[in-house]
Amino acid sequence: MDQSKTITESIAPLNERLRSHPLYNALQTVEDVQVFMENHVFAVWDFMTILKTLQRALTCVETVWLPSGNTQARRLVNEIVLCEESDEDGEGGYASHFEIYLRAMSRCQASTTQIDTFISALRNGTGPLAALENARIPDCTRQFVYRTLSSATHSQSCELAASFAYGREHLLPEVFERVINEMGDSGSERLGYFVHYLRRHIEVDGDSHGPMAEEMIRNLCGDSQLRWRLAEQAAVRALEARIRLWDGVLAQIEARRSSRTPPPLPVGSNERFLEAAIQLGWIDGLSTDEISKQLQMPAEQVEAIVGGGEEIAG
Repeated sequence: MDQSKTITESIAPLNERLRSHPLYNALQTVEDVQVFMENHVFAVWDFMTILKTLQRALTCVETVWLPSGNTQARRLVNEIVLCEESDEDGEGGYASHFEIYLRAMSRCQASTTQIDTFISALRNGTGPLAALENARIPDCTRQFVYRTLSSATHSQSCELAASFAYGREHLLPEVFERVINEMGDSGSERLGYFVHYLRRHIEVDGDSHGPMAEEMIRNLCGDSQLRWRLAEQAAVRALEARIRLWDGVLAQIEARRSSRTPPPLPVGSNERFLEAAIQLGWIDGLSTDEISKQLQMPAEQVEAIVGGGEEIAG
């Protein structure tokens, strides 16, 4: 049996949970979409983290150029980068999909304060984990981005490709089609450019990037049963992370409706972020030393935060 079909069957229940997620039905007003965008923009940013990590692994990005190994995978990832990093913007110019998303947020008056602050911190030399820890964003979004950063740090190329293909490229066209259908005419001109972004993603992901990403997995996994198992596990983790993000965004929308004011950010979210980050590290099989290096903190502090590694691991 085709190994890619095996993965597709394995993740089918998770895909179904995403297809039927109540978040889409909750997108009834422009304000609801604003909440969605203010969270989802971080996933649009960290999408590029996976893609550029793959590009670095599969091609040569050094000043002194040397040909890399897998020529087919090299071609596939470079084609995807070309579009994602410098696509036509629908207005006669070119921009990354992240920049197009920011433009769409501004036009529907969604706040870009938190993502702008996050990007500014990165530009000023703050490490991505520190910038994420300091970001005043909901825990569900912080955890989603941390999962991506963690995967980019220690995952093999076959795992990254699977996360990219099954957690992003194969999933988003269908998800975004649902978002468009649920919004209907609620946003008129304010949401027009966002709809352009969604439809462009549906076009490129469904027609080209999805199949290309799956072909990349075949090239990277080859005949290795181990690599195919790693790819399947990575796909499952990516979809589970997306479900948790959608759950969190839905909770924010419902809280805003009930109070008519944005819900406050949780107190002590940074500490909970570190605890959850450490737990994710153990789930991914990292040692205490590897986790401490990733989080740039002493191993003793890692153990102290959660009361000891053996307790959490069990």
